[in-house]
Amino acid sequence: MKKIFIYILLTFFINNSLLSNETSCKKFDLKCKTKKFIKETKDYQNKGIDKSKEQLIKTKDKVLEGVKKK
Repeated sequence: MKKIFIYILLTFFINNSLLSNETSCKKFDLKCKTKKFIKETKDYQNKGIDKSKEQLIKTKDKVLEGVKKK
């Protein structure tokens, strides 16, 4: 009986901690959904910008290495 009780408590705490990071909006809450959409879009674009910067730096280094070899 104690094992079942402990298992239920552990399951509850694990699921509760995972759900705390999510922002849930109600079905017709446009303000909340808009804020969430804008935040996700900004995060996605920032990731893209960071990848682009890394790619430009790598390409620049390759070009400079090619020029130095000649």
